[in-house]
Amino acid sequence: MKAEIVNVTPQMAADWLKFNTSNRPLRRTVVNGLKVALTRGEYIPSHQGIAFSEDGTLLDGQHRLTAISELRDGAFPMLVTWGVSREAFKVMDIGVKRTAADALGEDRRLVEVARLIAVMFEPQRAAITPTMLIPIIEAVEVPHFDLITFAPRNIKTWSSAPVRAAAVVSILEGKDPDYIKTVYRSLVLTDFSSMPRVAQALVKSHLGGRIRASSPYDMFSRCMVVFDPAKSNLLKIQISNTATFTQRVRDLFSLVLQEKEAAPEGAARNVSALDYSRNKRKAG
Repeated sequence: MKAEIVNVTPQMAADWLKFNTSNRPLRRTVVNGLKVALTRGEYIPSHQGIAFSEDGTLLDGQHRLTAISELRDGAFPMLVTWGVSREAFKVMDIGVKRTAADALGEDRRLVEVARLIAVMFEPQRAAITPTMLIPIIEAVEVPHFDLITFAPRNIKTWSSAPVRAAAVVSILEGKDPDYIKTVYRSLVLTDFSSMPRVAQALVKSHLGGRIRASSPYDMFSRCMVVFDPAKSNLLKIQISNTATFTQRVRDLFSLVLQEKEAAPEGAARNVSALDYSRNKRKAG
C-alpha cells in the first residue's frame, strides 16, 4: 500500500468517482452535510480519507469525494491510500460511530442542548458538526451547569433537552435565573404545589395527552413561556407558531455563530445577554 496527502480539487474528486463501482448507496443527507461543513471551513485532515483497491476501484470516501466534486472550487488536503486489499472493504465503517459528545469530550446533556439550538440554525442535521457546536457549548455551559446543579435529577420529559434548552435560552435572554431554576426544579421533582400556574398548566396538558413531548420544538416553545416570569399566572399555554421561538434563538445566537448575513434588529442587544456565561466564568 502507498499513502500520501493529496490536495483534492472538485475536478479530481469527479474523476475519482468514476472508479466508484462497489460502494453502498450514496446518502444525499450525508453529502449535503459535508458540503456545508466544507464551505464553513471546518474540514480538518485526518487518517480517514480516500482508499483505492489494488485494481483502482474506490473503496472508501465516496461521500467526501461527492461533496467536494459538487463545490465550485477549493482544494482539500486528504490522505489517499492506494493498493488497499479488496478484503479490507469488509471491515470499513463497522465501528461504533462517535457522537458529538465523544468528539468534543463534553457532557452528553450539554451537547444535547447545544445540538438542539444548532438545529434551529441548520435543519440539515448532517451539517451539524462538532466544530459548529463549540461556540454554542461555550455560550450555554455555565447556565446549563447552574441549572442541573440546582436540580440534578433526571426524569423523562421534564429534564429532556427541549426543557433544559428553553431554561438556558431564557436565562441568556436576561430573564430571572433564580425563577427559572426554581421552576425547572419543581418540574423535575414533580412538585406540583410549588409550580407557578403556567407550569401547572403545562403538566396538566401533558398528562391529558394534549401536547406531545416527542415534538422538541413544541415542548421547547411551551417551556419558553413557562420560564418567563411575566407569564407565571397563565392558565393555558397556546402555541400557534413555534417559528416565533425559533427566531428568538436565532437572534440570540447569530453573532455567536458568526453568520454571514446581517444580524436581525435587536440581535446585538440580545447577544449581550451571553455575558451571563462570561461573567459567571470570571466570578468562578
